[in-house]
Amino acid sequence: MGVYVVRRLLLTASVVVAVSFVSFVGFGLSFDPSYSLVFKPTEHAFVRAYYHLNEPILERYWRWLTALPRHGFGTTVSTDVSGTVPPHLESPGAPIGPFILHAAANTMELVGSALLLVIVGSVVVGAVSAHRQRFRADISVRFLAYLGAAVPTFLIGDLLRRAIIGQETFVVIGGHYVLSSHGGWFLLGPTTGGFVDWVKHMTLPAVTLALGLIGIYSRYIRTSMITTLSQPYVAVARAKGLSEQRVLVRHVLRNSLIPFISLLSLEIGGVIGTSLAADGVFDTGGLASAFLGALGNSDPFALTALFVTTAVVVSAFTFAGDLLVGVLDPRVRSG
Repeated sequence: MGVYVVRRLLLTASVVVAVSFVSFVGFGLSFDPSYSLVFKPTEHAFVRAYYHLNEPILERYWRWLTALPRHGFGTTVSTDVSGTVPPHLESPGAPIGPFILHAAANTMELVGSALLLVIVGSVVVGAVSAHRQRFRADISVRFLAYLGAAVPTFLIGDLLRRAIIGQETFVVIGGHYVLSSHGGWFLLGPTTGGFVDWVKHMTLPAVTLALGLIGIYSRYIRTSMITTLSQPYVAVARAKGLSEQRVLVRHVLRNSLIPFISLLSLEIGGVIGTSLAADGVFDTGGLASAFLGALGNSDPFALTALFVTTAVVVSAFTFAGDLLVGVLDPRVRSG
């Protein structure tokens, strides 16, 4: 098991490094954060020199990579300069790391709670459909699951928001207007602390993200369980006198979870991408908000930090899925 974990960690690290290189080069060549000073030649030249924007892109990446252990992601690009050639920027920008990490934590909480709902919901829907094939319960549950999969995530979120959220208002937090709500069990905006507050803010985004995914992944559980039910070892287990519940849970469901968890871990990047829609609708302060802010400022450093952090989040969930598959199926970790 130790060798299996080490292999997965090395693979995860190599993926994160590759993402950092591609994103830094891509954003560094595509975005110019000093564009607003193009009609101020002195300030424009100073900002480009201060942030080394005139250097070759590979040198800039190496400088950024070697500074990462000491300074983290650094600060956002600031164009607030005064005078002709100031000795330094008056406002060197806001630290990127704390903001991005806070947004990533919100997204991880959203994705983690949604995945828990997805696993439980997919297992329940898939098991009921497989055990009661072509019965009324099977048809009804599959219809609702397929309906959830067919409706876009942002539309599900918007419908839930309109139907459940109370009166919406704007409040000022940290000098910025943030959409909030009151008068109901569920609230808009990022969490402010405490378990009850977390439940009020995160329940609807997690349910929004989970509904469509349950409709997708419950079909894999159902198909896998139907295939497993026809295997000889299931007939042998029943012949030994084991209860139907024990046969379904211990033999059929456990083996059916292996391809389900493998598929879910492979598609975790798409799940996190889908979570951006829920984040945008309910304004949970996740990676979607951070991405829009960095994109509006054309800041290649913030965008690179955002993509690297997203890669770490995706790799963390994928690594957890790989470990779970290794626990469920010893053949995987010994292969």
